[in-house]
Amino acid sequence: MKIKTTIVFEKLEDAIQNNKRIIVAQGGSRSGKTYNILIWWIAKLLQENNKTLSIVRKTLPSLKNSVLKDLIDVLEMFDVYDPRKWHKQEGYYELPNGNIINWFSCDEPQKLRGSKRDYLYCNEANELDLEDWRQLLMRTSSTITLDLNPSELNSWVYELETRDDCYYFITTWRDNPFLPQTLIDEIERLKETDDNYYRVFGLGMRGLPTTLVFNKWNTIDKIPEGSKFLGRGMDWGYNDPTTLIDVYQRGDELYFDEKLYSKSLTMTDVVYKLQELGFDKTDSIWCDSALPQSIEELRRARFNAKPVEKKSILHGIDLMKRNKLFITNSSSNTIKEFGSYKWKVDKNGELLDSPEDKNNHSIDAIRYVLESTLNKRQGQYRIL
Repeated sequence: MKIKTTIVFEKLEDAIQNNKRIIVAQGGSRSGKTYNILIWWIAKLLQENNKTLSIVRKTLPSLKNSVLKDLIDVLEMFDVYDPRKWHKQEGYYELPNGNIINWFSCDEPQKLRGSKRDYLYCNEANELDLEDWRQLLMRTSSTITLDLNPSELNSWVYELETRDDCYYFITTWRDNPFLPQTLIDEIERLKETDDNYYRVFGLGMRGLPTTLVFNKWNTIDKIPEGSKFLGRGMDWGYNDPTTLIDVYQRGDELYFDEKLYSKSLTMTDVVYKLQELGFDKTDSIWCDSALPQSIEELRRARFNAKPVEKKSILHGIDLMKRNKLFITNSSSNTIKEFGSYKWKVDKNGELLDSPEDKNNHSIDAIRYVLESTLNKRQGQYRIL
């Protein structure tokens, strides 16, 4: 049987030859970490007896939608997959030689602190808390593998590199010869959209600290011809400004045009100003769903107002960061927001994984449109 592997497999073998207990595979997007780690584990388990491997991730849905799908592929590749041995409800698979692969998430405390195991594989390990890791470590008698995209500036995983029993290595898409050109182009395009994003997902390296959420965007005189109108986003305010932003897309470019940015507006004022703008009332206006009565007032005025189905700040930022961003020169308030929208900082000066709740009124309106029209993840990513 011949199975194609990448340098990730070779690194795992080298770690074992050097008697390392903990093996950390840090890498960029599509470097082949997960798939090759699974290949390595199955090859190892098929040569041993009376062993148990636990596969762990932070949440059960992410576990089922990622590594478990790859696990079935790898079992089929080795011609050892038997659906009758896949115990979905109980969460384990029995190999032909009797070895067990079980899986659970860290949001299941009874399993986290439950039975012991021989081997452990932590997928997207930086999602786990330090206490999760400590509980798993104490209950694993032998080899442990972890993989991660270095999408956080600070994580307990990075500290493992200093342990003398740890083998730590980094891979990128360049280490995966089986990657199609379309995905290579997608990753390399990050160079043009966000330097830090490319550093993490393209080069597999930890990002550089920067308080600004958006560090790469441009201004433009007008929306280019041929751009697709995605919709309008509206963020409510009174002491804060009420905003209305038109959002367009052309390929991997997003364009933002500020139509309204004003404080102390009642809903009567908002309706009047929208009528003054004179745009087609059938155009979608994506609104903050926290104020359904305001959405209803716009509808009664015959505007096509819609509530945002899913408000995820980090997801919306992610959708913006994966494109080239352009703001019309007339959008002065929106330009100011993009230049001052920052990540939160803790008392020790460390950046947190959430932005400050200010200088974001136009940005929130833009998010509403993107969340409602693009609304799809391009891989399992965390925001830096």
